[in-house]
Amino acid sequence: MRESKYRRVALLTGAMATLCFLTGFGFKSEAQTKWRREVKDKKIIEISWSSPTPSYFRDHIKQMEKAPVNGLGLKLPDSVGGGNVFRIDLWKETKEKDRQEQLDILASLPKSKVLTDNFVTIHGESTMDWFNDSDWKVVEENLRFCAKAAKISGFKGVFWDAEPYGKVNPWNYSALPEKGKHAFSEYAKQVRKRGGQFVRTLQSEFPGVVILSMRQLSDFQDGSPFSAHLLPLRGEHLDPKYIDNELSFSYWGLHVAFTDGMLDALDTASTFVDANEDAYFYTSELEFFKAYHTLKVEAQALVSPENRNKFGVQYEVGHAISTDYTAGGWAGKLNAFPRWLDSQATVLTPEQRAQWLEHNVYYTLATSDRYCWLYSESINWWEQKNIPPGFEEAIRSARSKYEEGKPLGFKIEAMMESARERLKVKAKK
Repeated sequence: MRESKYRRVALLTGAMATLCFLTGFGFKSEAQTKWRREVKDKKIIEISWSSPTPSYFRDHIKQMEKAPVNGLGLKLPDSVGGGNVFRIDLWKETKEKDRQEQLDILASLPKSKVLTDNFVTIHGESTMDWFNDSDWKVVEENLRFCAKAAKISGFKGVFWDAEPYGKVNPWNYSALPEKGKHAFSEYAKQVRKRGGQFVRTLQSEFPGVVILSMRQLSDFQDGSPFSAHLLPLRGEHLDPKYIDNELSFSYWGLHVAFTDGMLDALDTASTFVDANEDAYFYTSELEFFKAYHTLKVEAQALVSPENRNKFGVQYEVGHAISTDYTAGGWAGKLNAFPRWLDSQATVLTPEQRAQWLEHNVYYTLATSDRYCWLYSESINWWEQKNIPPGFEEAIRSARSKYEEGKPLGFKIEAMMESARERLKVKAKK
């Protein structure tokens, strides 16, 4: 595809999105606008291959407080299902004594003045059948435990990673083994029902829960390499038949119905955050502003009319930051990207990579309602291992500038364009 399709940077669209963001266009109620003015404290939440277990958090909290973040996604041990709420098989293997042991540890966790906003991580890898009520009862048991774990810890809520890492993708209708038994419309209705049950179960154990989702409707932005390019919807594409047809072949197609169901059940005390995992790949400030506008305004077209007021007030937007991508650790590993996109960092100096990270952290904070998240695979922030030169300083600098109301002070667009051009020339040789 063309570079513009990947980068999502159309100058006019980006400029309009910036204007919409700065003027408050698209906010649907006085309550939301007032809430927006009052919330100034943005939070960076760490989640990684080094995410701590309850016992590690308990035993190493002083060391962990040295990381440049405001909170974390906690990993539940495999002995209690590992937060895999759709894995019927894993939950059935858990034992009451193991579950109680973990709840006792979680109840005893010390309160941190640094890591203030923490979440229990839950996952969407699945062995359940959407139409099987017995399966769903097991899902709800697992969900209740995870919600209880978050509540008893004094955490803010759950970090929802819906990505289907297993053999079956529950969000892709066209790939479901049972699709021949039900039309897409029937699946969408059932999945919406389950989305409502999902949220009601969480709220029953944790009133006022924050559901911080890595991805929801953000996977339908124009330019996403991972799903249908539905947003923004215009003209004939607003036809529900067109939308349903596109979703029926989409990797994340049923996630829209699940989102609608979640909104059906979301009460006024709870918060729902679409934390836009696609932001890993941004290389300009305009992409952040455009994404905020798309998810805050344009995405309402995918939500049922009866949920749009709730969407306008309670559906928050956040963004993701990838340390591995900006460090060059994913070069050659992203099949959806041409080499000149997935390898940009490899032709930058260490100082330029740190500058790219500082840029993305700053604009992530500037264009998030409250929460954003830092994802790492090779870096272990808790043990201060494998941190690229300048990366910690870049995060702290971006946070400081944002919190003090200062401009970032530099741009990276020309630097990143130069990196891509060098890779294109290299590829032709």
